[in-house]
Amino acid sequence: LKSSYLRNFLAEFLGTFVLVVFGDGAIAQIVCGGPSFGNFLNICFAYGLGLTMGILVSGGVSGGHLNPAVSVTMAALRKLDIKQLPVYVLGQFLGAFFAALVIWGIYADGIYFREGETLDYTASTVGIFASYPSLLKANLGVLAMDQILGTALLLLIILAVTDERNMNVNSSLVPLLIGLGLTAIHLSFGFNAGCAINPARDFAPRLVSLMGGWPNTFTGEGLGGWWWIPTFLPFVGGLIGGAAYHFMIEIHHKDD
Repeated sequence: LKSSYLRNFLAEFLGTFVLVVFGDGAIAQIVCGGPSFGNFLNICFAYGLGLTMGILVSGGVSGGHLNPAVSVTMAALRKLDIKQLPVYVLGQFLGAFFAALVIWGIYADGIYFREGETLDYTASTVGIFASYPSLLKANLGVLAMDQILGTALLLLIILAVTDERNMNVNSSLVPLLIGLGLTAIHLSFGFNAGCAINPARDFAPRLVSLMGGWPNTFTGEGLGGWWWIPTFLPFVGGLIGGAAYHFMIEIHHKDD
């Protein structure tokens, strides 16, 4: 393909598809199958390995951002041409959307039986697609800070691993280390808000659950307007993490 816009779109679409289909697939397996098929630890590693696989699929073409918050931060740091930003973000949202559709289809029978052999979907299965707080009376300020901190940590990890003037990580290890970084964030910050830290991974599957008829997909029971927190605040966290790394580490490298 001659068009770099189309190449990057396809790479980000497929990479994000891989990330979400592994991550949401792990959630669906546990929700439908119960404890015998795993617990939250499985989800942590599924998202980390899913990110690793997604970067391996797309990294050589687009860099493997697979997250709009990452792309916006890279554009702000002038590591991504601003003209390419809409293409990246569109590919990411569509990749996550189609991944959620696939998970819905693959696990349709499991969801049906988990719901008591009815198509009246409930909150017991809606978490397959998007993130929701663990506590119904959670403080929205805490949830907001959770998403900001988690995404800031993700950007710190990405920028450190890809900084050749820092530890000079071998390129073949970059996908694995970034994936392990995401796993670490899930292991430490999954309780409050479900550890979305990726607007595409959360918003696009949330649309799928809305289309499928699940209740309270954009509110959460008793939380009012919850959806905007995992949709918009990762952008804030990403910029904070990117600025922190740039001003505290990157600009202080000694010239060779």
